[in-house]
Amino acid sequence: MDFVAIPASYYSLSELVDLLNRGFEQYFIPIHFNTDMFSNMLRKDGINLDDSRVLVADDQACGIGLIARRPILRASRVAAMGIAKETRGKGAGSWFMKKLIDDACGRVDREMLLEVIEQNEPAVKLYRKYGFESIRRLVGFTRKSREAPGNEGTALHEVGLPEMAQLISQYGPPDLPWQLSGESLAQMNPAPLAYRMGRAYIVISNPEAEHVVIWSLLVESAARGRGLGVAVARRVAGDRGEVGRQRGATHARAHPASRRPRWSARAES
Repeated sequence: MDFVAIPASYYSLSELVDLLNRGFEQYFIPIHFNTDMFSNMLRKDGINLDDSRVLVADDQACGIGLIARRPILRASRVAAMGIAKETRGKGAGSWFMKKLIDDACGRVDREMLLEVIEQNEPAVKLYRKYGFESIRRLVGFTRKSREAPGNEGTALHEVGLPEMAQLISQYGPPDLPWQLSGESLAQMNPAPLAYRMGRAYIVISNPEAEHVVIWSLLVESAARGRGLGVAVARRVAGDRGEVGRQRGATHARAHPASRRPRWSARAES
């Protein structure tokens, strides 16, 4: 089987959505994209279709690799990678991963990030084959009760997203997953809402929706250890009803080492 990789920008959005859905067909967690979801993903995650690739085998498109880039940091992220089921098990994934890494080296990227669900053993095996190392485990939490846990007596004040992005960069961990960085949150559409309660901050999705996601929970460095994070989360839960929290999957990082970077993966808990 002969493989070639073509810039994703050569394809229409509907064609890319179809490829993405084919690539995640029979995935153990059901995923289905539509054009609106895909367009939002491109904006929020900073995906560059010129750097992204479509895998073609014997003249048939059969896979997709979406690449997000932050040129100033010389960093890239594999935002999504999928191979159509009829091409799996034939060396396509291995060839495609090597191609994406070679492209990153050609751009002189210093690091590459990715996320992977740890139960996806074939994908984990593939990434380890190419030098990725697990750094951190990512977890998610959901609160189902709609009962107000109590008012902490401190008012919530809305914060603009540009200011919140700067606060995340200032007070957040330096190795946040790509999707939860201040830059990514500032690009979300629809835009999330950010609030301050004293020296604690929280970013949530649409509070009127059935499920509300906490995208970020932050306390200024000098004020930590006083329960302020718990307080602001409880206040939002009390005011907004059901609150869920979701956080990314696996994080990957690359550093220069001779001619090729050393690729590592990071997971968060």
